[in-house]
Amino acid sequence: MTSSLHFGIFDQLENDGTTDIGTQYRSHLELARLADEGGFHHWFKSEHHNVPLDIAPSINVFLSAVTQVTRSMRIASLVHLLPFYEPLRLYEELCMLDHLSHGRLDIGFGKGVSPPEQLLWGVPADEAVARTNEALAFVLAAMELATNEGLGCLFSFDGEFWSASDHPLEIGPLQTPHPPLWRPGNPTTAAEMGVSTIIPGPIATLPEKIAAFHNERKCEGAGGYAPVVSTLRRVVIAPTTKEAMKVAERAWGHFDSNLTKLFRKYDLWPPTMVPSFLGDVDMALATESLIAGSPAQVAEYFSRLEAESTLEHVTICPAFGNVSAQEAHGTLAAFVENVIAA
Repeated sequence: MTSSLHFGIFDQLENDGTTDIGTQYRSHLELARLADEGGFHHWFKSEHHNVPLDIAPSINVFLSAVTQVTRSMRIASLVHLLPFYEPLRLYEELCMLDHLSHGRLDIGFGKGVSPPEQLLWGVPADEAVARTNEALAFVLAAMELATNEGLGCLFSFDGEFWSASDHPLEIGPLQTPHPPLWRPGNPTTAAEMGVSTIIPGPIATLPEKIAAFHNERKCEGAGGYAPVVSTLRRVVIAPTTKEAMKVAERAWGHFDSNLTKLFRKYDLWPPTMVPSFLGDVDMALATESLIAGSPAQVAEYFSRLEAESTLEHVTICPAFGNVSAQEAHGTLAAFVENVIAA
C-alpha cells in the first residue's frame, strides 16, 4: 500500500516524568535505530529550551548521536531555532553534522513558536523574525562560498545582528551548495522559498493545501532540491482500540502539560499555537493530529491517507508525552509491519 509514500519519524524527546534522562536518551536512540532499520526515510527532532518538552535541548549534540546509530535515514531538525545561535558557530556545527552523517543532513529552520523560551533566551520578540532571516542568510552564504571557492576561502558578512570579516572557512558542507531545507509552520513562506514543509490538518483538507503550496512556489527548489510536503500524526498502536486509547489519553495530557508549562509560569496565556489543544484528546482525534487504534485500524487510516491526501511523505510521532519506551517501540514495530511492510 505504501509504494508512493516515504515516512518520517518525529521525536521531541519529551521528559516522561519517571525515567532518568540518560535512560530516556538511550531509548530514543534505539527508537531511531529501529526506524532506520524499518524503512523510515527521515528522522526529525525539534528544539526547545527550559521546558520538559525537550530533554535534549542541544539539538546538534543529539543529531550527532543519531547519525552514529543510523545508516540510511536522513537526519533533520524541525527546527533549529535560528535566533538562539551565533551563526558562524552554527555553520561549523552543521557542516560537521553533514560529514558525520555522510550527507544525510536536512536543516529545518524557524524563529520558534514559544515566546517564553525566547524571553528566557533573551531574544527580543520584535527581532525574532529578522534574526531568523539574517542567521539563515549568513549560514547559507558561508556554505555556498565554501562550495564555490573551496576550503580556506575568506568569508565576510555585514548584517544588522551579526557580521564577519575575512573569516577563513576551513570546513564546508558535504552536500552542495547546502543540505536540503525545511520550513514547517508557514507553508506560504516555504513555498516562496522552494523548501520542504509540514502541513497539518485532516485528510479532507490536505489536497487543497498541498495544491496551494505548489501554486505558490517561486522556484524549482532551494539548492536544487525538490521540496517535500509532509504531514504529522502522533500515533499509538496497541492490540485493541481500548488499550491504544488508554495510552493515548494518558500521554496526550502529559504532552499538553510539558508543552504549556512555561506559558503558564510566565502568564503568557493562552499561547498562540497549541498543537496539544490544551489537552483535549477529542479535538486531537477529530483533527487527526492523533491516531490511536489496533494495527488493522491504523493501517486502514494510513491507506486512506495515501489514497486521498495527494501526499508523498508522512511523518509520525510514536513517542510523545509519557508514552513509555516499550509502548513507543511497540507502536513503531506495529507501524513497520502493518503499514510500511504490508
